[in-house]
Amino acid sequence: MYIGWREIRDARGRFTLITGVIAVLTLMVVMLSSLAAGLDDESTSAVRALPGDVRTQTAADGAASSLTDSRVAPIAGVPALGVATTRITVGERAAAVSAFGFSDVDTVTVDPSTASALGLTAGSTATIGNTPVRVDTIADVGKYAHTPVLRMPLSLWHEATGRDAASALLTDQDVPGTVRTARSDLPSLVPGYSSEHSSLLMIQALLVGVSAIVVGGFFAVWTGQRVRALAVVRAMGASRRYLLRDGLGQAAAVLGVGLVVGLSIGSGGAWIASSTVPIALDLTATAGLVTGMAVLGMAGAGLALRPLVRVDPLIALNR
Repeated sequence: MYIGWREIRDARGRFTLITGVIAVLTLMVVMLSSLAAGLDDESTSAVRALPGDVRTQTAADGAASSLTDSRVAPIAGVPALGVATTRITVGERAAAVSAFGFSDVDTVTVDPSTASALGLTAGSTATIGNTPVRVDTIADVGKYAHTPVLRMPLSLWHEATGRDAASALLTDQDVPGTVRTARSDLPSLVPGYSSEHSSLLMIQALLVGVSAIVVGGFFAVWTGQRVRALAVVRAMGASRRYLLRDGLGQAAAVLGVGLVVGLSIGSGGAWIASSTVPIALDLTATAGLVTGMAVLGMAGAGLALRPLVRVDPLIALNR
């Protein structure tokens, strides 16, 4: 990559600019990927922690409906789950929570953030809905639709929420009249999750595509400006393969530096921001996105370098 290194050295400004642009795009992809993972955890961590598959009853019109007590009672040994959004109140302070009622749970658990905001400790009394309850445990049981989850017995859940029907059955068994949702598809049951997640994925895909276009556009212009110089090199005996290898090496160096810088700054920024915003650095997803940027960037650069394969040595003679 002798020619490529000399060009990078002689045109530092141009290559610094394109490397900086790639770094900024990588930074945005890493931060957005971390934000997507954080929002995913804020929205679905409680349902991801549910044991087994979930079965919901299907109404006559095909829509999901609640499981009435008469429907749940005959199914011996199958845990039932109730889900509802309500409020927990202590004195004049209140907080919104997602109440999860389990038929096989006999204690009330409040998450640490809600307990801290309301001044609750194990043994304290709070009002859930309009029902006074005793808090048994302070522990993190996940979040549902961006609200902290309050875990309680199903019987108490009925009383606190005023609902007389469960939301789902937690079982792998085949229960007539219900539709099964596998563990991998549980996030789809969370209201608003699918649209939120799809929007963030689309933005990430657009950023990856933009990076390929930027890299390809830069090298297309750069190659067009040096065709005559490369034709002279061809006239001196350099092969097309050598020129193509040199150009791809140059593109790989620029991409590599930009990706590493952007990944480093993005990871550090995500770690710093995680204390104030819902961000979680997903190493697998981030590595996949950065790899996609590298592959598409090299593909764009390869397309832009096609003129190198067709360089005619006679151009050097002003034909």
